[in-house]
Order: sequence, then C-alpha cells, then structure tokens
Amino acid sequence: MKPRTLTRPHTCILIHTVALLGLMAHTPVLLAQSPGGVSTNLSLWVKADAALPTAGGTLTSWPDQTRTNTFTKSGSGMTTAANMINFHPVVEFNGSGKLVGNKSITWAEATTVASWTGATTIERGTVVSPTTSGTAPDDASRYYFRAGVESTPGDFLYSGMGVDSIGFVYTTSPPSGQVSEYTSSGVGNVFDRNGLNAAIDTLFGGFTKRATVMTGIPQIGDRSTDDAPMIGNIAEIIVYSANNATGRNKVESYLALKYGLTLGNIASPVNYTSSADAIFWNGNVLYQHNIFGIGADQGSALTQTTSNSMNSGSGTGAGLSGLGNLVLTAASLSNQQFLMIGTDSASLGQEMVTAANGPAVAIGSERVIRTWQVQNTGTVGAVALSFDLTGLALAGGTTATNYWLMIDNDGDGDFTTGTQSFVDASSLAGTKVNFNAVTLSNNIVFTIITKPSSGIVLSTTLENFTAIAQQNTALLQWTVNNQPDIDDYEIQRSADGINFARTGNVAATSDIGSAAGNLSYAYRETLSPGVYYYRINMVNKDGSAQLSTVRSVKIEGQTGMRIIYNPVRGNQLELLVNLSAAATTQIGITDSQGRLLLHSTASVRSGSSQLTIVLPQLAKGLYYVSLQTGGFGDTLAFLK
Repeated sequence: MKPRTLTRPHTCILIHTVALLGLMAHTPVLLAQSPGGVSTNLSLWVKADAALPTAGGTLTSWPDQTRTNTFTKSGSGMTTAANMINFHPVVEFNGSGKLVGNKSITWAEATTVASWTGATTIERGTVVSPTTSGTAPDDASRYYFRAGVESTPGDFLYSGMGVDSIGFVYTTSPPSGQVSEYTSSGVGNVFDRNGLNAAIDTLFGGFTKRATVMTGIPQIGDRSTDDAPMIGNIAEIIVYSANNATGRNKVESYLALKYGLTLGNIASPVNYTSSADAIFWNGNVLYQHNIFGIGADQGSALTQTTSNSMNSGSGTGAGLSGLGNLVLTAASLSNQQFLMIGTDSASLGQEMVTAANGPAVAIGSERVIRTWQVQNTGTVGAVALSFDLTGLALAGGTTATNYWLMIDNDGDGDFTTGTQSFVDASSLAGTKVNFNAVTLSNNIVFTIITKPSSGIVLSTTLENFTAIAQQNTALLQWTVNNQPDIDDYEIQRSADGINFARTGNVAATSDIGSAAGNLSYAYRETLSPGVYYYRINMVNKDGSAQLSTVRSVKIEGQTGMRIIYNPVRGNQLELLVNLSAAATTQIGITDSQGRLLLHSTASVRSGSSQLTIVLPQLAKGLYYVSLQTGGFGDTLAFLK
C-alpha cells in the first residue's frame, strides 16, 4: 500500500499530532482503565507488574493505579520477583515489613490474588487492611485477608469485616504457595474464592462475617496492630468504596485470565466476562478445569500473550510433575481477542484408538484419554502450543514425530463423528512437545496422540502449509516430500473455523506417482475483507482422504496500519493508517508486559493518513502500538 502524496492534508495531520501529544503528555496512564473495566468507586489498585524494580530486587515503589495513595515502606523484607504467577511478578513479604498509605479511603469490597508461603504452624499474615488513622487500629470494623493457625478454632483464613473472631474459617490451612483469588464484600456478606462463594467451599468452615463499610488508610503486608505480618506473595489488590455486585465477575475474570486461575467448577461453572461485556469463556459442566488462556483487553490494561494454568504449571510455564501442563503463546493480539482452553480433567493415561473412540485413519494409535476444549473469541489466529511430559510415561517417549494433536472439528468431543484433523509436533525440547503455528478454532476439542498408527502418516507428507494475504487475495502454499497415491488436494474454506466447504482443488502431479520427491503446490483466490480459515483434504486414488491442519488468513482490504520507520527515528513513531471510511480511532502504546503507557483518541479521515506520535518519555526497548476503530483493530510491535 503506497501512501498518497500529501499537500494540504498536512494541516489535518498536524492537528492529529498536536491533539495526540496533548493528551499523551498529560495522561501517561489512561484513567478509564481499571480492573475488568470497572472504574466506578475504585478506591485502590496496586499490581505487582507496576512495582519497581521490574526485574526483581528490593522494593522501591508500588504505585497506586488510582493515584490516590502514596505508599511508604515500614520495615524491610519486601522484594519484587519476576515470573512468579503465570509470567507475572509478585511483591514478596518475609514478615518484617509493610507498606502504609497516606490517604484514607472507603472500603466496601476488596479482591486480591496472593499466596502464603510461611509454615502452617505460625501466623502467615495479612494481605491488606485499613486503619482509621495512620496508627490507630479500628478493631470493630477491620477488613483484611489473613491466613495462619490459631489455637482455637484451628487453622483459618479470615476475611474480616468485624472483630477477629468474625470471619471465614479454613478447616485446613491453605497449602503453602497455593495461588488463589479472594473477593470480600461488606454488603451482602460475600466472600468468593476463585469465583465461588467460600461458604460452600470444602476448604472453609464457618461463615459469620459482619456486613459493614468503613474508612481507613490502607496498609499492605500487616494489620494496623502489627501482629500479623505477611509471609508470602501478593500479585494484585483491588478495593472499591461501594458494593460491586454487577462488576464483580468482570474483575474476577480479569484476574483469572491474567494469573491463569480457574473460576468455578463443574458443579458451579462460571463465565469469564471482558471489560466490553463480552463472555470469552462460557462456563460448562465438562471443561471447567485448569482454565487458562491468552487475551487482550484494553479496558483492563491487559495483553496476555503467553499463559498456562497455575493448577498445572508455574510462573515461567514449567510444568508440575504428572499434570500435563499446556503453554499457549501468540505473537500479538488485538483488543477483545481471547483464546481460552479448559479440560475435562480425565486421566492423563493412554488408551488405544479404536473404531469406538476415534476416526478410522487413527485406529491403532495411542492417545491421551484427557480432552481439552477451545473457546476462540475475536478470531485469534495461529498460536504456539506446548505440552509438558514431566512425570508422564507416554508411548511416544522423547521422539517428536510420535506426537500429534487430534482435533475434533465439530466440538462434540466424539472423535468418531464429524471430521477430525491432525497437527504433527514441530519439535520436542527437553520435556516439552511443541506445536507451532496452530489454528485452534472456536469450540473445537482436541487430545494428544502419543504414538501414531500408519493411518495418519499421510499428513506428514504435507509440509510448510501456509496461508498468507496478498492485498485482496489469499495465497495457499504447501510442499509434499512423499506423494503416495494422492489423486488431488481439495481446498476447503470456512468463515468460522468450524464449518468448511470446498472452494477449489489442485490435482496431484501425476508423473511421479508414489515416488519420493519434493513437490510444491499453490492455490490462490480473491476474497472480500475478513478472516478465513483453510484446510486441505488430501484425497487418495482409492477414495480415502486425510485432512490437514487449519490455517487462517486475514484480508484487510482497504483498511490497515503500518509503521513507517522501525526502529523509530529519534523520538517519533510515524504511522501510516489507511481507512475505508473516516473514523474516530483509539491509539495506545503498551510495553512488553502489556501496561498501557500512552493513550489518545484521534479523528482520521478516509484513505491514507500519516500520524506522528512523539515518545520522549519512553526508554529504549520493545513496545506495541494499537489502533482501534469501530470496525478495525490492529497491534504492531516497534523498537525505540
């Protein structure tokens, strides 16, 4: 796409630049951004990915995202540590210090993601609590999260809005290092653990919390009486000054996506809802286990491009032994794109594929009994997926060619009906089986082949299958290094990644028959703007057939954005934006951890426009620029 020669439009471009700079200079963090997009009555918001130093070390600053409180360190033993919870940092407390704010706030509801690491025989400590002043406690109306051991009635975790004897009581103390999300409200006696009322959680005992709202100066890592210092890790704390029943699910969904936490269970499934009121995980009674995923939600200042479930993995993606951890990664995501995975939690043992449980082509293969469901919102394209073999004795051993994804495209979990496709592993590194450039369409169900039969070897002959956009056309290319009796390659296209129809075919080269050799094929077709999914049905001369993996392609048409100079020149990021119609655009700059640094709104005319963004306050490094209109969104990486 060539930019138009600019003459008089320079005046319009200058207006764009001045307006953008004016807002950016005064708004380094967009105030409208908030947990789950719920900004009304937000009193306190601290998150460890905004704490300093970001690379780890002695804590120097933990800014309140609402800009209400400034925290001062009292004592010592507070550090930041990277990659602790689903690739996010935490602030660690060793029981010898706390943070104290400087302004009183109103407390009615609070949510935290934390874990206690102290021994179960001592007080594990308070995450957050208020005081009525800088020093005096308010024992009649204390609001805090606290875990430890007491002589009577026993192990406990309190979410107190009342005196010490009032709260939720654990029947057994939470396991050391267990990461959970807790929400407590003084209105309605709400206390949620991972999205469910803790009063019905088997880990909890009594439920006698007092309903109250209070004011006080916030402090993190201890109570005002300095008798319950925190020994553990805190990832995020959110406080509202009024009951937040209508937005609670959004807040909890934001935290669950970010930290790889599962909300609900099969008895009480929970939907995950974005800041835009879109459900990006439909809770269900089968796959409500080990839920995790990737997603971009500008309303929450979150871009999660790599994720694993904290039930089966770690802060670095390393798998826990015997739990079959999955790690999901996307190169980039646009706002309101989400790709979530949940499992039925069946055995990670193996079974033979037979006519009763699998397609004919896979009979004789070994497969993992467990299945996983995908929910793809906003058409996330190709991703990387890894499966951790740690603690599993699978038939495939350490040979990458023994591992495949077997995908049930109709999503009913019955691999004997509908159509199935297969994706062979691209590599096996250490204990991780890697599947690269995989398109996981909405509602598909997959499992893992651990030792293939001869029936599915056919798809290994199709290599380097790609689908790329060239202006308004889709170009499909693939290579075959062994062509055993293939008659033709049927091209199938879909608008949703589920329902495919034949759109063309390419005849197999007839002069080599079944001889080995390197053959390259291509197929091209013209399309209107949109996202399309392709797969190839390889039809044999005897009528049998095998489906390839799915590839997606996005046809931009007359809409697009590109960076003119990358790395940027000086302190200016120059964008060339091409819109089919004039529109009001939202432009944001985020860092590599997904934190929004700059944001503004600009009116852009139809056709080509050049926008200039000055970046004087940004250090050298990798950043992302996103542009969003009513009908178009894109995110690009750039270096400064």
